[in-house]
Amino acid sequence: MTDLILTEDDYRQLVQSNDGKPTTDSLKVADKFGKRHDNVLRSIDNLKCSEKFRLLNFEEIFYHDEYGRPQRMFTMTKDGYMYLVMGLTGKKAAVWKEAFIEAFNWMTEELTFRSLSYEQRRNYISLEYKQEMSLASFAGKTMRRWQIKKPIIEGEMAAIEQDGQGLLQLH
Repeated sequence: MTDLILTEDDYRQLVQSNDGKPTTDSLKVADKFGKRHDNVLRSIDNLKCSEKFRLLNFEEIFYHDEYGRPQRMFTMTKDGYMYLVMGLTGKKAAVWKEAFIEAFNWMTEELTFRSLSYEQRRNYISLEYKQEMSLASFAGKTMRRWQIKKPIIEGEMAAIEQDGQGLLQLH
């Protein structure tokens, strides 16, 4: 299976915020899973879920196609998305299932962060900054150690190789 490497922009393409909740839509699912949109709509229409679940997780809306005609589509929550794609199989489906889940989780974190107070956000970013600075400092120290140790180890390796060559010539 091929792992996708997605950026924040990719996540934004897959999942958006709708009234403070992460959602995606049937057009994106059709596109990424290589399905015709009318087949995705039919799958949503035929889901064997409760009416309560359907109302909480799928919202029918309309968009205008390239000819200006209104067309049906659905926005869906993470739970709705999961229910819809559960039955899709294959390598491509597995890759896109993971990608959408990552995007939903990313959007949830973004929305949670945005809901924090100024002070909480500042503390969060300050902590992240200090952690990254500490990691960079540690990396710098280990790099310096390597710069000192490398020639010593290389010299020892060369000496052992030379001793080995001498032993081979004696036999």
